[in-house]
Amino acid sequence: MKKKLFISNLDFEITTEQLREMFAELGGVVSAVIATDRETKRSKGFAFVEMEAEDGAEKAIKQLNNKIMNGRPMKVCEDRGKTGGSSEEGAGGEGGERKREFLPPIQRMQLFKRRKKLDPFMQDPKLTVDYRDVAMLSKFLSERGRILSRRLTGLTAYNQRKVTKAIKRAQHLGLMPFSAV
Repeated sequence: MKKKLFISNLDFEITTEQLREMFAELGGVVSAVIATDRETKRSKGFAFVEMEAEDGAEKAIKQLNNKIMNGRPMKVCEDRGKTGGSSEEGAGGEGGERKREFLPPIQRMQLFKRRKKLDPFMQDPKLTVDYRDVAMLSKFLSERGRILSRRLTGLTAYNQRKVTKAIKRAQHLGLMPFSAV
């Protein structure tokens, strides 16, 4: 069974052939790819090596991990992959461009959807907006006495207008203080 290894902290001068030869001593190498910069074609300092057998991969991890190559101790470990898939499923690749997953706009929006607070007036149908209920209205005010936005309170536009009117009426009647700003 094939096993993919991730090699980091590589010297920038090591070639794919040198890397392949180094790992071929410990077992059969299916592929060896050094990640390179697209514009400069210079090594990024890490690589992927796919071994034919798991025992060869285990030997490579034990013998080559922290081995000093051209003054740098290279790190060899098992490749975890981006999504946990193997190379047959399309993960990894030949060090080329990364594939972008295009989602329809609605799904893209759902990825970044915030957890909404639910409107208390929608949850409890018996609850009404009354300017005399100062304790309930004070939940919709900031510490400075300003009316909170719909985004923070979770109110619908209709109920936000009702709450705002009730707060202003209570402030004018002296039941609630005006903003402290």
